[in-house]
Amino acid sequence: MKTTMKTTSMKSRFVQLPLALAMTAGAVLTGCATPQYGGYQQRPGYVARCVNCGVVQQVDQVYVQGGGNSNGGTLGAVIGAVAGGVLGSTIGKGDGRTAATVVGAVGGGVVGNQIGKNSDGGGGGTAWRIVVRMDNGQYATVTQREDPRVPTGAYVSIHDGHVYPQ
Repeated sequence: MKTTMKTTSMKSRFVQLPLALAMTAGAVLTGCATPQYGGYQQRPGYVARCVNCGVVQQVDQVYVQGGGNSNGGTLGAVIGAVAGGVLGSTIGKGDGRTAATVVGAVGGGVVGNQIGKNSDGGGGGTAWRIVVRMDNGQYATVTQREDPRVPTGAYVSIHDGHVYPQ
């Protein structure tokens, strides 16, 4: 009976020893693991401010030409032609009315086109080009119509193609 007890005791030690070693190794290795912060490693003493932020390196006033991808002139021409045609149709009778409608539509289209091109979204004019060194080290250049009112060295954020002071 003593030999049976000794054999059982030895078997249990052989099972417990690897289990204890595995648990100890797991605890030691867990203490060595470094946490991940979304793919970025945090440097000691460094605090990230924001993803779309940086320091203004240069601010220039520039002139931009209109008409690129803006449809202000086309939209103005259509609205002007419709308005001119409606107003022209109220003048005269018969062939005179038809001529007045055509002249009103053409005139309204020309005037509407010019107004649409000169509107805020479609025409050329003064803009601001701002060069920003982002927190991640890359450079971003933003051209916007509104004066950003930020000096060189100011900390800014970029959202929807505009620069905003922080």
